[in-house]
Amino acid sequence: MSAVTPLAPQRAARIATQLIELIEIQNLKPNDRLPSERTLAELLAVSRPSLREALHILQAQGLVQIKHGQGTFVQEPIVAQELRASMMATTHGLNELFDAREVLEVPASKWAAAKATKEDIRLLRATLNQIETVTSTTPIDYNQLQALDAKFHLTIVGIAENRFINQTLNVLQDVMKMSMETTLRLPGRSDVSKREHNAILDAIEARDGELVSKLTLQHISGARAVALADANEKNER
Repeated sequence: MSAVTPLAPQRAARIATQLIELIEIQNLKPNDRLPSERTLAELLAVSRPSLREALHILQAQGLVQIKHGQGTFVQEPIVAQELRASMMATTHGLNELFDAREVLEVPASKWAAAKATKEDIRLLRATLNQIETVTSTTPIDYNQLQALDAKFHLTIVGIAENRFINQTLNVLQDVMKMSMETTLRLPGRSDVSKREHNAILDAIEARDGELVSKLTLQHISGARAVALADANEKNER
């Protein structure tokens, strides 16, 4: 397990900051359990009472949930919970869903072009290869295709390493699922999507941030146009 440099003096607020750093280093997701209290105290070189106080600070901030007898679990940030609640309580139109994708994904793709490692490129390429395999199989498993399509976009967003966007990744995934529910099933759309994905990845690999943000915007705009046209056609029937 990666160590976090201890801070002194051992104030609860500063220990809480170390815990947030640890969660990020270990790439812990919502519902993942943190190491035991004893392990955390030893890892951070702090007293267990100070550690408990820090954990309570994070719980008050909505970042962790302490379950007595079970341990401490990472919790989806409050901002993400509120976004999810809004999505569930309101019938969002397609335009709103695609607006959300543009706001989050376009700048993230530009940042990803500057930060992507060879391993990141390899993982993105592997996802596109999986998409190629799925679309070459008859009948196409559209649920799997949608999951892989979302994985490609979410991986790019993750590479950007923007804390706010990363905290809302699960919500963004829900937005993608809702916005892509029918578009990939429309004739020819999956082929267009594959070509655009490859162009986006090539731009990231070339570290051309301006081009990749332009291509990402075009990709989302194209999907929006197809989705709206399909929705209007259904409404007219």
